[in-house]
Parts: sequence; C-alpha cells; structure tokens
Amino acid sequence: MHKPKIFIVGEQEDNLIALEETSYVTEDMLQDLLARYPDLLPGDQIDPENPRRWLLIAREMGIPGDTNESDRWSLDHLFLDQDGIPTFVECKRATDTRARREVVAQMLDYAANGTEYWNMDRLRQSAAETAQSRGKALDDEIIDMLGEDGEDTDIEGYWEKVETNLRNHRVRLIFVSDSTPKELRRLVEFLNEEMSNVEVLAVEVKQFQRTGNQKQKALVPRVVGLTEAARNAKSPSSKRKGNTNQEEFLEKCTPAAREFFQRVLKCAEERGHIIYWGTTGFSVRARLSKSEKIGSFVYGSPSGTFQFYFQPGWGWNSDNMRVLRQKLLEFGVFKESGNYTLIAELTKETLEKFNIIYDFILDEIDTHITAHL
Repeated sequence: MHKPKIFIVGEQEDNLIALEETSYVTEDMLQDLLARYPDLLPGDQIDPENPRRWLLIAREMGIPGDTNESDRWSLDHLFLDQDGIPTFVECKRATDTRARREVVAQMLDYAANGTEYWNMDRLRQSAAETAQSRGKALDDEIIDMLGEDGEDTDIEGYWEKVETNLRNHRVRLIFVSDSTPKELRRLVEFLNEEMSNVEVLAVEVKQFQRTGNQKQKALVPRVVGLTEAARNAKSPSSKRKGNTNQEEFLEKCTPAAREFFQRVLKCAEERGHIIYWGTTGFSVRARLSKSEKIGSFVYGSPSGTFQFYFQPGWGWNSDNMRVLRQKLLEFGVFKESGNYTLIAELTKETLEKFNIIYDFILDEIDTHITAHL
C-alpha cells in the first residue's frame, strides 16, 4: 500500500530523507502533543493577517449540564486566543468512526453547556493550575501570549474580553484528527458558513516517520473546511463582527427587559460608570475612585438575562461578599452560577423587584468598592 511521504533535506543537499505517513498509536498521544505544543493548531492558517496564539486553560476540562450539577462531560482541551475567544478542541483518530456526525453533536453539547455554566473564576483557576503544573505563573503566560510589555498588559481587561465572548457565545470549535473524513469536512464547512458567532474548524495533524527509525518524526498540521468567505466573516477585524449599540440592543429586548435596562443605562451615565457594548449585549463597569482600573459588575442580554458579578479584589472582603450574595438570593429571583456570578431572567412580574435590587447593588458598589480603594 502506497503511503504519502514528505522529505527532509539532509546535510548533503542531494540526500533526501523520506518520512512516511503513520497513524498515532493512541488518541491520548495526539492529545498530549496538543497540550505540550499548542501551535500544532496552526494559527497562521486560521487567520493569516493576525495569526492566532494560544493559552491552554486545561486538558480534560469538565463541563456541567446544569447550574448545580457536577461535571457531566470532559472536553479534550480548552484554549483561549489573544482576543479572549474560548476555543474548544476535541481530538479523534481517523480510525474512530465517531469522528463524523457523533463528534459534531458532542462538540455542540460542550459549547452550549460550557458557555452557559462556566464562569470566570473557574476558568482562571483551571488556567492557573495548568500554568503551575508547568512551573509558570498564569499572568506571565498571558503576557507571553499577548506579546506585550508586562507593565502595560491589562490582565483584568483580558479576562473581561473572555467573559464577554463567553456570554455572547463567541467561541471557536476545532476538531483535530490525523485525517478528516469527507462527511466531517462537509459538516464543518456548513456549520462554519451558517453560524455567525461560532467558528467551526477541522485541523489535520499528520504524523510522518522514517522507516525503522522511531525517533525521526515530523508533524504537519493543516486547517481543512475553512472557506475564504467564512474566514473573512469570522475574522476579529471583520466589520460583520461589529458591536451592537443602545438602539439596536433595546429594539431586541422584551418590554420588561427594555424598561429595566433603560434605567440601568441611565444610572450608569449619572454615576459616571462605563458601558461596554459587545456583539449582542452590554456590561456596566465601575471606575474605581482610587485606581485607574475598571471592572464589570453587571451584564445585560436582549433575551432578558441579567447577571451580577462579584469582582474579586474590589475592596469587599469575603464576609461582605457572602452577606451581599445572601441578600441578593433572598429576593428570590437569582440563581447561582459559580462563586462570583448570580444570574436571573427579567419578567414583567418581577420588574419592580429588579429595580429595588439594582438600587441595592449600586449602594453596595459605592459602599464596598469605590469608598475603600
């Protein structure tokens, strides 16, 4: 049987060393290579004008299927790129017949539940543990990935980008294999062209080995299933990925959400808070009185989702945070989503209650944050 080859030029240029394509012995081998060498995801092929760079959050990242549920699934790898886009990676060998429709359905489950139930404290803790296992500090790894001067790197700003992308379901899904079946390639092309916020890709990482020499190998990654039209549409610099604005946002809201968010935006303007518009929703950020730093504490979605985020390190101690969390939960409208996030759905029936809640939150911001920094 003929096997594809690549050739290494020897020390003497007329001497070519042939390496033949070989399969991976185990799926775990491919997973381990990706964890140790993230650049096997060819960032220059994904975005030639602004090559993607990677930060590994975790290998075997757990994903819950409900708010209070323990992890139901395990994602092979979760990466972030320099724009804070969560990148889900699932590995399958070509000999695994699941590397077709089943793996696509599996990945969509991961994305739907990860974006819903992950929170920033969990992602940061996982990333910190991964960095620590390599003898590195997480902030240093972020600085290296961003390619910036450490003194000028806004670490908190980067994590706010991650938070915004996750809440707006702006993610990337990558299927990694030694060979991509035609059926999977067509599914990837279709999903990538039809899904506006989600980039779907397949990456082949072929292994070539010198006959009889187990040590002399080469790995050749290649992106498949990415059309030029889809590449242009999904590029971070694409005009199609522009942020929303107040008028567009309010038009998409339910009547109850519109009334409440109009008040939130008015309060932000009156108190000198900063409004950040994402692709579909917004966040409100407090400018801290004795610091140049800012931090988001409220997230709004046109679907009527209202989230409050306890920003660690804002000046309230653990006792203050625990008391505030309990008081907010006593209103009977919030659900817990991780250690630092409460989430609720706005309805006509609870509109008055939400107005009281927001006044209470603003008082807490003034009392426990800006007054103590």
